[in-house]
Amino acid sequence: MGQIVEEYERGPRLDGALNLETPDFKFDKKGIFLRETKQFPCLRQIPELCKLAEAVVASWYLEPTLTSSRAWHRISFERPIGLAFVDEKTKQLESELQTVEGRNLSIEGISFAHSEPIYSREVAIALDLEKPTLEFLVTRLAWSRFSEAQLFQSGGKFIRQVEVDKSHFEL
Repeated sequence: MGQIVEEYERGPRLDGALNLETPDFKFDKKGIFLRETKQFPCLRQIPELCKLAEAVVASWYLEPTLTSSRAWHRISFERPIGLAFVDEKTKQLESELQTVEGRNLSIEGISFAHSEPIYSREVAIALDLEKPTLEFLVTRLAWSRFSEAQLFQSGGKFIRQVEVDKSHFEL
């Protein structure tokens, strides 16, 4: 059996031993990160997420289309975050702000733990509670469960970013 050799623009790339050499392939992961967080600029202030733009991710896919895949780009985010309910009719944030515990974060969504059930499909999440103007990520919840630790865990995808003065909330 002979060797299989295919010619590409830069010469042989595949031999019979299936040694695959990829052509010089560069994609600007930092640029992709900035583009994909354009709608949610507050995510650019999270150091752990910014590090993802510099990380190497192994994948079976040759295309960089999976750069925002939550399965590959989820980070642990175990810290207190703010949660406000969104009025279903007016789409405005209600004035009560609860503190819940973050679990995982990606450029597409978040998961968090909370002690009371959430009856709304949309909530607003503030990742940094120290600022005078809170940057909320309105999130459409996709799942919720009750854990063995006697806490609810919920998660969903970001829809839009909203800024609200901290004085709007009852703390």
